[in-house]
Amino acid sequence: MLFQTVISRYFARQYLTWFFSVFAVFVFLIGIFDVVELLRRSSGKDNVTIGIVLQMSALKMPLLIQDLAPFIVLISAMLAFWWMAKANELVIARSAGLSPWQIIGPVISIALIAGVVQILLLNPLAARLNAQFERIETEYLRRQDSQLALAASGFWLRQAGEDNVVVLHGGKVSGDELEVSDVMVLIMDRTGAFLSRIDAETAYLQPGAWQLRDAWVKDADGRRTFTKVYDLPTDMTVEKIRESFASADTISFWDLPGFIDTLTNSGFSAVEHRLRLHSLLSTPLLFCAMVLAAAIFSLRANRRSGAAYMIVGGISIGFIFFFVTRIVHAIGLSTEIPVVMAAWSPAIAMSLFGLATLLHLEDG
Repeated sequence: MLFQTVISRYFARQYLTWFFSVFAVFVFLIGIFDVVELLRRSSGKDNVTIGIVLQMSALKMPLLIQDLAPFIVLISAMLAFWWMAKANELVIARSAGLSPWQIIGPVISIALIAGVVQILLLNPLAARLNAQFERIETEYLRRQDSQLALAASGFWLRQAGEDNVVVLHGGKVSGDELEVSDVMVLIMDRTGAFLSRIDAETAYLQPGAWQLRDAWVKDADGRRTFTKVYDLPTDMTVEKIRESFASADTISFWDLPGFIDTLTNSGFSAVEHRLRLHSLLSTPLLFCAMVLAAAIFSLRANRRSGAAYMIVGGISIGFIFFFVTRIVHAIGLSTEIPVVMAAWSPAIAMSLFGLATLLHLEDG
């Protein structure tokens, strides 16, 4: 029992060493490529300095690491198993009576803990920093003049025109063409001075204008007039409004359930955010599945062709998993399959594949 405890700690320590080494390499490579991409996007914009580019890259880094974490787990596990197999440490452990599952167990335990840490700690940090990144990106690179925010009482939409600023508040939304109930519109000049207020029963987003029905218009002098139909010019579209919502990447795991409820109560689709929530919940299982996949290609890497077998197999399983996950998530976003199935099926499928293959290789 003491021997098993000592050897398990040794395997766990070996894996942690490789994990942090691979993590550092990923951070370095991601930082270089991201800075180059941001420099390309900011070329020709004199107000974007190298300091702003480096700040944007640092803010985006936790999110990129979070998205690539399964591959960090996979590669570090492959290298750890391969190194121990190359040094004949796995052979000695097997000769001492340890089964492959006792060898893999400590690594799976660390992967499971890493998945929980990513959900509870890394994701909230990445979401907060990515929200700051998107604000800076909007200010310096996108130059968007419209903003949208959700609240328990409905949604607020701000749009800046050439001569005025329009702030629209709506209650519940229904229909694919955005039928908004209980509408209140404030129109101000560019300095913030009040110009008029419009209260309407409903508003419909038409090409080039909000069509307000049964509207009362109050001007700066306090005069109120009623109009059956009032057209408020806008360049917004249904797609632009939906894209203006806070992306799922900017909302932490702790805030996602409440935001999903707010979206649903306001009449907007919350498919993307529910998919993100369940994908985060499946992270610990996914990390364990990556360790099982790594064990398939690395436990027997002490043979002459072991290194090539490990590299080709690991890269192949990584690419296959990446593309399958993207396809399944796209199908889930289109609501062709349930969101829960789209989020959990890649992790479950990878886990079953790893277990079945290891059982076949080790236990016949």
